[in-house]
Amino acid sequence: MIVKNKYNGENFVELKDTKLPDVEVILDRSKKSFEVMRGTPSYERYEALFKVSRELENRRDEFAKIISNEAGKPIKYSRGEARRASLTLLFSAEESKRIYGETIPMDVEFRGRNRLAYYNRVPIGTVFSITPFNDPLNLVAHKVGPALAAGNSIINKPASLTPYSCVKLNELINDSGLPEYAMQTVLASGGGEVSSYFLESKDIKKVSFTGGLEAAEKLIKKAGIKKYSMELGSNSPVIVWNDVDLEKAAEAIVDAATESQGQNCIHSQRILIHKSVYKELSDRLVDLVSKLKVGDPLNESTDIGPMITEGEAIRVEKEVNQAVKDGAEILTGARRDGNVYYPTLLQNVNHHSSIWRNEIFGPVSILQQVEDFDQAIEMANDVPYGLQAGIYTQNLDLAIKAIQKLEFGSVLVNDTSDFRVDTMPFGGMKMSGLGREGIRFAIQEMTEIKLAIFRK
Repeated sequence: MIVKNKYNGENFVELKDTKLPDVEVILDRSKKSFEVMRGTPSYERYEALFKVSRELENRRDEFAKIISNEAGKPIKYSRGEARRASLTLLFSAEESKRIYGETIPMDVEFRGRNRLAYYNRVPIGTVFSITPFNDPLNLVAHKVGPALAAGNSIINKPASLTPYSCVKLNELINDSGLPEYAMQTVLASGGGEVSSYFLESKDIKKVSFTGGLEAAEKLIKKAGIKKYSMELGSNSPVIVWNDVDLEKAAEAIVDAATESQGQNCIHSQRILIHKSVYKELSDRLVDLVSKLKVGDPLNESTDIGPMITEGEAIRVEKEVNQAVKDGAEILTGARRDGNVYYPTLLQNVNHHSSIWRNEIFGPVSILQQVEDFDQAIEMANDVPYGLQAGIYTQNLDLAIKAIQKLEFGSVLVNDTSDFRVDTMPFGGMKMSGLGREGIRFAIQEMTEIKLAIFRK
């Protein structure tokens, strides 16, 4: 497996693919490791994960360069991802000491008299996780940290385009003092038979997946009845009302629309703007977007790097071109140079078009004028997804109405959709996923409740 630098196309690193004959050994190791992990006291899990977190923080620049090389993410964002990953593992360490149970009152009816009950949470077993290319380090940490904190073993398959971040993190886990093979990484170009083996195995007790809806549907059909956590796509709206600081809103929206080339599930895709401030805000957005620096992601001043492949850039180009054929107007951008797609703003987009209804997963955002708040809510909800939504307003009544009416897992007031603290419950409604990530919530998904009842 050759991992290429996404900007210049040069070979970055060569890694050994996992072959089908290897998978049985990998799974057997993971099962044996789980038997040790489940008996490892929480303070030892804490100490190991804390050690990994500190080591990752100390080597932040090294990991940031890996991310920029293999994912094409500008270095300033890669440093932020490395920092977040170290915190994700720190939070996981802390939560390993907070996996609580509780007593259950049994005397709620006469048959329960003279009984005492409590439950605790026990590790689920061997976890198989699949992680995407867009945050190749932190999204791995979001699977691995909670799994190990809960006392599980985990096998992770990173995206074949960006596997090296995961490999290097696995090295830190190996040196942490946790049981041998507590974490293992499988590398498989295209996934295929290797992923299928783990998905179909009855020894895999939990599947945690971050990726697209179509892939998730195929995965569930293949794996059958299991426990799943799935963080899928979105098409995030940001509502901007006429009572806010437009300069601050514009700066935040541009960052949310273009960070990591828009290859982000909470990328702000549809900007719904009150008609009275539409012209002023759209002019500000066009000005800011047109000034973004496109280039080498390892350059400190770069804002926009390459997309993950030229094929992805071509896909975005086709989506934009089709939207224009359907009546959309280009405000800025809409050009491609190899696997670089320039940040783009559109308006007058047909609401039946693919680019309005589906996830673009690229540096493209749609500006839409709205006349009243109910219309804004209706437009925001008029997509199959519901991960995160933002709203800018100083009107408390409107903010509360948005929280109540928006069909999204998170509603952010006076912020864009593109914000996440790694401890919060992260997940969506509708086709945006199953379950919640965020350390404590992921641990709940990766443990089983075991109830004990004593009779006098």
